[in-house]
Amino acid sequence: MTGIDSSDWALPPRTNLPYDSPSAEDLIKAVQEYLSQDLLPNSSGAEKWKLRIAVNSLSIAIRELTERDQDREAYDKLMDELEAENEASLASKIKAGDFDDNFADIHKNLSEIVKRKLDVSNPVYKQQTPKEI
Repeated sequence: MTGIDSSDWALPPRTNLPYDSPSAEDLIKAVQEYLSQDLLPNSSGAEKWKLRIAVNSLSIAIRELTERDQDREAYDKLMDELEAENEASLASKIKAGDFDDNFADIHKNLSEIVKRKLDVSNPVYKQQTPKEI
């Protein structure tokens, strides 16, 4: 007995712990591939339009899954720096004038969050450099 278990050598590596394969991303990609390669080419009119919406929606879901941790970290860092519990408390601080003396910095930071959101929802969107304030 060698102590080596070769019963799962043909399986993909388990990178989706604590779950088994396929991962949520793999499942979404499989559905997306089916819709875009099998159904979309043979459709027309409203059906084609709805399938394109479904394929695009699945693309957004995949990007949310893959970018969530980095985007959440950036979001939490920004909220900590601005001493805001959430977007509502941040909006209240802005309305109260708490950042009036530092408008350029808050604009830059909030623009980064918006850019990250746009990158997930539509990566084709090209963020233009905000004008200097």
